[in-house]
Amino acid sequence: MAEMKNQDPTQPMDPSQMVSQLATVSEVGQAVQSNTTLASLLTATSLSQAEQLIGRTVTSADGSTSGEVASVSVGSAGAVAKLTNGGTVSLANGASVQ
Repeated sequence: MAEMKNQDPTQPMDPSQMVSQLATVSEVGQAVQSNTTLASLLTATSLSQAEQLIGRTVTSADGSTSGEVASVSVGSAGAVAKLTNGGTVSLANGASVQ
């Protein structure tokens, strides 16, 4: 885009180069859209799987925290279960479910 904005009108760009650059811009746009869609699908899948844990007992990977799952949130660090006893357990680090 910068090249098209800054080109000299007295020396127009080769049409084949322009088409190639427009195709590249289009490909980048499609890749961004695909990444956004994939991120949305992954979040939805994580939430769907996480909701099945509500009411079940989970134990942290190191065994230090355990309890019944009251709610689950999914963020950039992965899924985190909030327990009825006030504790939290990261589900991304190999928690066990009973």
